[in-house]
Amino acid sequence: MEKLDFYNRLLTNTTSTNPQKTADLEEEVDIVIHKLKFIPEESRPSVLVLDQATFYEPKSSPQLTDTISIGGGNLLSEKFDNPSKLVFIQHSGNLFADIISVLDDVILSRTDAVQKNEVYIISKPDFGNNPEDFLSDVEITAEIMQPKYFVYGRQGIDWVKFDLLA
Repeated sequence: MEKLDFYNRLLTNTTSTNPQKTADLEEEVDIVIHKLKFIPEESRPSVLVLDQATFYEPKSSPQLTDTISIGGGNLLSEKFDNPSKLVFIQHSGNLFADIISVLDDVILSRTDAVQKNEVYIISKPDFGNNPEDFLSDVEITAEIMQPKYFVYGRQGIDWVKFDLLA
């Protein structure tokens, strides 16, 4: 697992302002990390996050990197990297009108994610942006990345699987 720089800074910054919240966050994240400790890095899914707000450009940030890493995946920064899972961040209902044309992209259409029907939509516009939501974002990610290990009840509320075969 990566160094988790964002997560460690978040813990440091919240310790002085809200020690109980910090302890709760650390406990919950430690549970997720512990459950996944026997899954080697090379066996974790690679994920590309595309943000509707930036015309479906790949999204990357220190917070998003740590969120995906703790949740059991590896964040990619380019669509050329052949992701095994593809995640869209939805900002409006127009996503459903756009998604098929985005997935028809010459490169994306050939990815393992599209070929194996591993496309997800997160209906939380600030996903990966708000430090206050770090734990809920980790839970969403864990359900998507490692569904055999995690069920937080966020499917259908914060995220859905986009079924290409329907």
